[in-house]
Amino acid sequence: MLKLLWIALKVKWQECREFACVVWRFRSHKAFLLSYCLLAFLYLFSSPYSVSRRYLKWIDAGDVYSYGETPLTSLAEIADRTGIHASDHVFELGAGSGFTSLWLRLVKGCKITAVEWVPGFVYRLKWVVRVLKLSGVEVRCEDYLQTALENATVIYLFASNLDDLTINKLAERLAALPSGTRIASVSYPLQPYLKQPAFDLVERFEVCFPWGRADVYVQDVV
Repeated sequence: MLKLLWIALKVKWQECREFACVVWRFRSHKAFLLSYCLLAFLYLFSSPYSVSRRYLKWIDAGDVYSYGETPLTSLAEIADRTGIHASDHVFELGAGSGFTSLWLRLVKGCKITAVEWVPGFVYRLKWVVRVLKLSGVEVRCEDYLQTALENATVIYLFASNLDDLTINKLAERLAALPSGTRIASVSYPLQPYLKQPAFDLVERFEVCFPWGRADVYVQDVV
């Protein structure tokens, strides 16, 4: 019981620290800060971790604690090193709470398609997009093994808890994208899951996540 309480307090401290860092670092991006604070308010009494855990319990998932997020301070480094520009159309596979999608749209200026299968996440992000009348943000409540990926120039994949079979299926889907499509995946590269050459590894680097440091792999479809 004490261990769970300690974990809960640690997570809450990380959330508060991240909020303060984001507000300070991106204080000049007024539209983003408005959307960020509005979305954060929707999670005030039910954190993203709670939203995910309730849904995973409801569908009787094997691991109900598998949710994780990309801190926006880390996302900024990932976006810079991946080479994301305002002209890109980024597909975020596993968009989670939606903070990263808002950042990509309102700070980096790129078009964003957020794909997420947890309805609670999708509802909140869609509400913020609708209330603030944000353009260039599409939110889908779909499985990213099935969602259409047309027009994507960059894929951001944050799903470090997937099993090998699922990663293999996803790698096969992404290998069919047009040559030059850039993919940033957390914790694992995609090429080892395929027999045929399909991805060219451009860069590998470490960034901080709530659970510690993890590798990010930037690869191009060949």
